[in-house]
Amino acid sequence: MTTEELLEAWREASRAAQLADRLANLAHTSADRAEIGATNAEEIATLAEQVAMAAAATAIRARATADQARLIARKSQDGQLTGAEREQTGARENESQARDAFHGAETEAHARHRKERSPERP
Repeated sequence: MTTEELLEAWREASRAAQLADRLANLAHTSADRAEIGATNAEEIATLAEQVAMAAAATAIRARATADQARLIARKSQDGQLTGAEREQTGARENESQARDAFHGAETEAHARHRKERSPERP
């Protein structure tokens, strides 16, 4: 081989090495994105589970409120109005607390989801 042929072979090898390096970087970036996507999907599933648990807790509180309202209605029908207003107020407070707890959990879940959707990148 001549010097010129060796120089040309070296240039081609250098270009191939640069191309391989770019391809490796692209593969690494793609792997990072896939990992972030999987992590986001897992976080979304966790958030959905938390929201479902908050909704279940809210449903339990709503049921308790409905039971209290039913009791108030029965007392009212029986002419026992003493204490009915107090129980009605308590039922409304329970409902309000349940609603606030649900909205708080929902807000927290949305905040975590937004945080996960925009991760800090090195």
